[in-house]
Amino acid sequence: MKNLLMILVLFTLGCKTNSNENQITMETKIEEPSIEQEQKAIKGVLLQLFSATDNRNWDGVKATMNDSVYADYSALGGEAAFKTPDEILNGWKQLLPGFERTVHQPHNFAIWVAGNRATATLDAIATHFLEDDFWTVFVGYDTEFIKQNGQWKLARIDLSLYDQTGNGQLPQMAMEHVKNGTIPPLVEAKNVASIEKFFTSLEEQDLEGVLSSLDENVVQEMPFAPKNFPKSLVGLKAMRNQYTGVMDYTQKYDREYFGTANPNVIIAKFNGTITTGEGKPYNNSYVGIYTISENGKIKKFIEHFNPDILLNGWPGLQPEIYSVHAAGARTDSGVTQEKVAFSSNGVLLKGHLFLPPNFDGGKKYPTAIVTGSWTSVKEQMPDEYASLLAKDGFITLTFDFTGFGESEGQPRFLEDYHLKITDIKAAVDYLSQHPNVDIENVTGLGVCASSGYMAHATAQDERIKKLVLVAPWLHNAEIARMIYDMRPGGTDGLLQAAKEAKINYAETGVMEYVLAASELDPLSAMYVPENAFDYYLNPSKAAGPKYANLFAVSSWEPWLTFDGISAGKEIEQPVFIVHSESGAVPQGAKEFYELLKGEKQIKWLNDFDQQQLYFEADAVNTAIGEVVAYLKK
Repeated sequence: MKNLLMILVLFTLGCKTNSNENQITMETKIEEPSIEQEQKAIKGVLLQLFSATDNRNWDGVKATMNDSVYADYSALGGEAAFKTPDEILNGWKQLLPGFERTVHQPHNFAIWVAGNRATATLDAIATHFLEDDFWTVFVGYDTEFIKQNGQWKLARIDLSLYDQTGNGQLPQMAMEHVKNGTIPPLVEAKNVASIEKFFTSLEEQDLEGVLSSLDENVVQEMPFAPKNFPKSLVGLKAMRNQYTGVMDYTQKYDREYFGTANPNVIIAKFNGTITTGEGKPYNNSYVGIYTISENGKIKKFIEHFNPDILLNGWPGLQPEIYSVHAAGARTDSGVTQEKVAFSSNGVLLKGHLFLPPNFDGGKKYPTAIVTGSWTSVKEQMPDEYASLLAKDGFITLTFDFTGFGESEGQPRFLEDYHLKITDIKAAVDYLSQHPNVDIENVTGLGVCASSGYMAHATAQDERIKKLVLVAPWLHNAEIARMIYDMRPGGTDGLLQAAKEAKINYAETGVMEYVLAASELDPLSAMYVPENAFDYYLNPSKAAGPKYANLFAVSSWEPWLTFDGISAGKEIEQPVFIVHSESGAVPQGAKEFYELLKGEKQIKWLNDFDQQQLYFEADAVNTAIGEVVAYLKK
């Protein structure tokens, strides 16, 4: 893998005027919007994009867009290409007006701002309705924005399809309507009294009021419901059983109604703000399709919601996987996870401790510390590999490094090998005090860039008895210069930018940031155009609220001068490497391997690339299989 990176240039802007009489320099300062204000503005652009689309306000849609937008709708059969706003709208106009209604429900926003660039990920439920039938998709969006003349404009939008339900032939029918000129008009929702009664009764915690809004033969369908949650409820008895349990929940629903050609079919878009009986927040977003019977009551409603939010918030439920990736161990596999905390040089670090199935508190277990790629958080590949190792009988520990994720530390998002090596050794300190850890059988497992940090920690700490590296990014200053000199300004420009950022932070307490990953911004730490490596951007992979897509500019100095390879000559413990010729800097792994003097083994999984070894099930399971076999031999 080759990251194409551009030089960061720091500008200081000041407006100075001189008094001819006193020759006093006056500085005019323009107050810049706060990060929170910028995030709110970007969210507003996204909300306008979807609302204007649903209302066929094409000028309103166009107003949200940059002059050129990279649009990737290939997950739904579209194409991926740079287009003008008019080209995008011409495509949408051939489909969307053919529906009686489209209703988009965007939610779960994660927005990261660095100067005049920003990325935003979000989930959305989109219902398309035509001729008393529907097609609903549950999707993720990965977007980028550029600020021009004080306004944020959409510059990239990529769609990932999570799930879909309903009649998949409706898009073709809608296109036929547009082609034939039979475009259904937008209709106002009017027959909403029973739906309002339903919501009002929920907010008032009035079970009998809820039931009185429903027909005796009512059917509720929940197509996106996860396992261990009902997909449908039939009849008042089933509804009473389901809704009795939520009457002690405080509830508030912000709702909006949309009509269809059938006056007895209404679509509702609503957001629920709920506190469960356990005092736990559960805030989900919905699109519901309600059918009203002749007696004016709800006889059927189809409720679409985000199943991941349900799993994380609904009492008695939990996420299905111990990671943001589907390749991690299942939460019903017998593996258990504990939230832990420990100190590293006075900074509180937050972590996850995984215990194997049938855990025996009287036994000691082989143990591993698992760390991930640069800028990553524990919920990504660390929890994935750690939970799978735990499934095979290990105690495993993951944690957020200083300044990342849930851990403390300032400045945030600083990629500094000094700190990260210290954090790993602090993790060993923590494990050495755990009564079930076999301190004579502790392994350090590093994935990607943390491999170099884990290698140095192993060389410095004999308590780490074995070193395992998966898809290791191992570089030294020479390799770094070969890679980063391809940027205009090159390595020296980055080092100068880091020096200036460090001085500025020391003087003002304010760190300069760039985006950690971007498909459009050549100043980002990982500039990867056209989905070449979208792991850090795609919400179906690693992006989202857990991961902060920011990179401290002062990180360039420790990153570009770090030598992960040289640790090889200092390591005496056994070493096992799993890598791919299609992975990150394989030459670095080979140089490191040659320096090792003790027991060593390397396994090449050339059927997979770097990104696949992060999260794809086949690649991860193959890699972890090799690791387990090595550690248990």
